[in-house]
Amino acid sequence: MKFPKINIRNEIKLFVLFVLAFSAIAFVERKQDYKKIKELNILIHDEGNNYFLDQEEVHKLVTADNSDFLIGREYAEVDLKAIEGRVRQNEYVSTTQAFKDLSGNLTIEISLCKPIARIIRSDKPDSYICESGKIIPTSEKFTPRVLLISGDYLDDVNSGNLQADSAYQSLFGLVKYIIRDPFWKAQISQINIDRRGDVILYPQVTKQYIEFGKVENVGEKFLKLKYFYKKILPHKGWNHYARVNLEYEHQIICE
Repeated sequence: MKFPKINIRNEIKLFVLFVLAFSAIAFVERKQDYKKIKELNILIHDEGNNYFLDQEEVHKLVTADNSDFLIGREYAEVDLKAIEGRVRQNEYVSTTQAFKDLSGNLTIEISLCKPIARIIRSDKPDSYICESGKIIPTSEKFTPRVLLISGDYLDDVNSGNLQADSAYQSLFGLVKYIIRDPFWKAQISQINIDRRGDVILYPQVTKQYIEFGKVENVGEKFLKLKYFYKKILPHKGWNHYARVNLEYEHQIICE
């Protein structure tokens, strides 16, 4: 039986190259640890369309309200995870990442929560639903134009995430269905949902309200509603009906 020949010299060369490469990487990393931060860069994605936080406010979060001086400190002294954690504690922040480069720059990159609907209440503060389902408070600095949601169904919701809560997942799905369709996003201005889960939709232009019923068979109901807008209203007039009911299968009730 013949055994394969092993070139010991080549094996040794590969091992030496591996050790040298590992040592070089470790040396560069140790050298980087002694490099000092020269500049702090803050990058806010979509800053021009989302005004919940500005550069100055994020700077205060990064530096713990200017108590954690970062400029001039060595890389090894800076805890990137701690910085990310401080920034992420802000309710308007969706994601954050801190990283250093070879030139002495420390960059903080963040994305802000993007509101898609506003919960309006008569006896409690309003709040926003973000595209992730997260609930955030309103801001005096920024009032986005979004879908409105009213009714007793969301009275107890002040925080948390609708997408992660089984009691509200269907409602969150309805909101996403509306805002992702250009026609419905332009047409529907408000959702009212009572404590039993019955939904009424209010359009932007026409005066009739739409009795949607429970949040089920959503696609079928919107097909019926589109038929109402495309086929019925052009013949009867945009404000001929005061009420449209979509609750019953294969039926559109107009009064």
